[in-house]
Amino acid sequence: MSSLVEGAIIGANQTFLTWTGYRREELIPAKKFCDLLTVPGQIFYETQFAPLLQMQGFVKGVAFDLVRTNRQPLPVLVNSTLVAAKDGRPAFIRSLFFDATDRRRYESELLLARRNLAEQVKLRTAELEKEIVHRTRAEASLQDLTLRLLKLQDDERRRLARELHDSVGQILSAVSMNLGFLSRKANHLEEPVRARVAETSELIQEALKEIRVVSHLLHPPLLDEMGLAAALRTYIEGFSNRAKVQVALTIEENFGRLPQDLETGIFRIVQESLTNIHRHAESATASVSVLRSREQVQIIVQDRGKGIPESVDHGVGLRGMRERVAQFGGLLEIETSSSGTTITSTFPING
Repeated sequence: MSSLVEGAIIGANQTFLTWTGYRREELIPAKKFCDLLTVPGQIFYETQFAPLLQMQGFVKGVAFDLVRTNRQPLPVLVNSTLVAAKDGRPAFIRSLFFDATDRRRYESELLLARRNLAEQVKLRTAELEKEIVHRTRAEASLQDLTLRLLKLQDDERRRLARELHDSVGQILSAVSMNLGFLSRKANHLEEPVRARVAETSELIQEALKEIRVVSHLLHPPLLDEMGLAAALRTYIEGFSNRAKVQVALTIEENFGRLPQDLETGIFRIVQESLTNIHRHAESATASVSVLRSREQVQIIVQDRGKGIPESVDHGVGLRGMRERVAQFGGLLEIETSSSGTTITSTFPING
């Protein structure tokens, strides 16, 4: 479909006429594009679509509902391009329409599936809560439940990290690309607008940086892709920069891979140990040693701080570390004094 800048339709192919139900003489030039939109679509066209098209010369993948002659809405996706004036003729807009009926149906089905899943999760959560009430009567069952929750927590961290990286990160990257386009056109903008575009671009880059940091803290992708050694090197380097604690890592170059759950457990032990050093030990240095033999893996984390306060020794962090080690049939030993703390975790490889 082609239309003048003010919206009057000047051309449409037979497919568009068939979709909308209009005869050509009913549409051209009697109708404007806005006349074929629902009221919300008309508002969006006037306030967002048209100004953006004028500003950047094209708009892609915008969803509208076309109102057909039988008053039934037709969901479409619209790509529009502003074609410059030539030979004294006025500028016009060329628009391509894609039938989004199947996509709209898929989105509705997906929304329904998510609601059903949320209901199932709610029901399952209620069942687990009931199970917790009964199993807390026995110490062995309580430990079993704690380990399951740790596993769920790791899986959720992995999922959230992936969502942040793949979804939110991509959206911000797209926004950054749009801002980059505006920056390249900045000479045509007023100085306050140019400054605001530049400031917004910097904020987007900061947001992307923060998302990458949070995503890696939740679950570093290298842990699944490259293994424990690569994940620890990257994490410790970032931790040293953020916390201003110099951490020395000792691990073999050819350390190799371990079972995924065991790699995750060891990584969380190191992560929690360094977090405690940063929060409580007041130590400027620390060391992490990961030693592997045929039968076991041993992790030694040391600092030169003021020792572990009693409140931390009985807190959730160390309890979680003990549970993680117990999950694999291992042993956690803590030596602390006013001159520093050493946490030694031993995991049997085939435990």
